[in-house]
Amino acid sequence: MGVLENRVAIVTGAARGVGETIAATLVREGARVVLTDVLDEQGVQAAAKLGANARFAHLDVTREADWARVVAETLEACGRIDVLVHNAAILHLGTIENTSGETFRRVLEVNTVGPFLGTRAVLPAMKAQQKGSIVYVSSIDGLVGMNGVTAYSASKFGVRGLAKSAALELGRSGIRANSVCPAGGNFEMYGPWLPKLAGFAEQTAAYNENRGIPGTASFAAIAEAVLFLASDAASSITGVDLPVDGGATAGKFIAGFNTL
Repeated sequence: MGVLENRVAIVTGAARGVGETIAATLVREGARVVLTDVLDEQGVQAAAKLGANARFAHLDVTREADWARVVAETLEACGRIDVLVHNAAILHLGTIENTSGETFRRVLEVNTVGPFLGTRAVLPAMKAQQKGSIVYVSSIDGLVGMNGVTAYSASKFGVRGLAKSAALELGRSGIRANSVCPAGGNFEMYGPWLPKLAGFAEQTAAYNENRGIPGTASFAAIAEAVLFLASDAASSITGVDLPVDGGATAGKFIAGFNTL
């Protein structure tokens, strides 16, 4: 019997990558899962692969009407909503000078406003059942700043703040709110910047290697962290940031010092 048996979950940005893996992990553990995304064809295919306990719904996280529809459809089909995973996000790489106000606002709309709207949308159902878990997928860039990712970093710091405030507001209604902060994610997000990033291969490799466990977090590792926070194993955990970063935020690894 899975740890999410008889639970119902909504996962945003679930048509591919981390979101698809999160959805598959929740289904594996017994949940009925609604995969949502703006990528309809990929989302339908992802849900079909997961079988009878998965279905797809189109969702633009920045649109309140979309949220209202998805929540209503989920309640009609499943009767409850136990877990909401805010995974949908967009990436922008660029310095402050090279990032327009319009671009900055768009990143915030998807990455921070979207989770806010989704949290609002599921509250009536979760409050009525006096139980729920909301997991916000933030980032290592939401724990520490880095040059060249200002818009994305600001949005992911905002997600963490939203999670902490939600934890305090909603705990007495039986609703937990936590964030997962991975060092790693969907490779497709980097697509527009790959030609430029190719010129920084050495620096990028060094960044990923300079941590306790070298490299980036796998999709599966991120999904397992989400599963933990969604499950009753974390029943007394709320308002926390769970880094899935190989120790990157623990400090700096100096290779030569291993010989001291």
